[in-house]
Amino acid sequence: MKRLLSAFLLSILTALYALAQQPIYLFPEFKPAEVVFHGFSPEKVNVNIDAAGQRILYQRGGKVYEMTNAYALESMAVNGQTFVMKNGLLCERLSWEKDTVYVNWRFKKVNTGSVGAMGAATQNKVDVLWTNTVSGTPVEGEGRYYAMGEYSREIWERKSDNTYIFRIGDTEYTAKRLKDLYKAFPEQKEALKAYVKEKKYTMENAQEALNVISYLRGLVQ
Repeated sequence: MKRLLSAFLLSILTALYALAQQPIYLFPEFKPAEVVFHGFSPEKVNVNIDAAGQRILYQRGGKVYEMTNAYALESMAVNGQTFVMKNGLLCERLSWEKDTVYVNWRFKKVNTGSVGAMGAATQNKVDVLWTNTVSGTPVEGEGRYYAMGEYSREIWERKSDNTYIFRIGDTEYTAKRLKDLYKAFPEQKEALKAYVKEKKYTMENAQEALNVISYLRGLVQ
């Protein structure tokens, strides 16, 4: 651990800095991980990933630090998932239909309101609402993503901005939006648009995005 921290010295995240960055954590708590940087032996450390700020954070001595030089990351195994650097992005490496897809989880946090009387939400669209000051555990929102932080009476909506990296044949593609797929595959555009309309899929939902990529592969191959 000492070698990791000395080689990749991290700047401490003060409470003010962390708040200003408004992190959206990928996991509900810091989890044990095995981190491997190129040229170094594996190290054990508790980590979490800020999907808003695209940062790997870790704990030491009750404080939170940010890993620098993440571009030198070879792999990070945490929570049964594997993360690597791919095309300059921190991505989860997924096995998908006998192939590999890389997902760069990225979220934006948008304030959509505040909490009304008796803790009731004043608006309907709510991702995560932090109201529990006793258990120290955030109220879980939809999907696999969590908000962590100090007590707040604000409502936040998460806007997905994921990037998907995949191969079809011998070519690698990168897509964030459906229009990226339409542009890359003009001959399959109309069939793909019809499929997406029928299923009401978007690229903001990861499972739906993977289904769209799978269908596209079927059209091309």
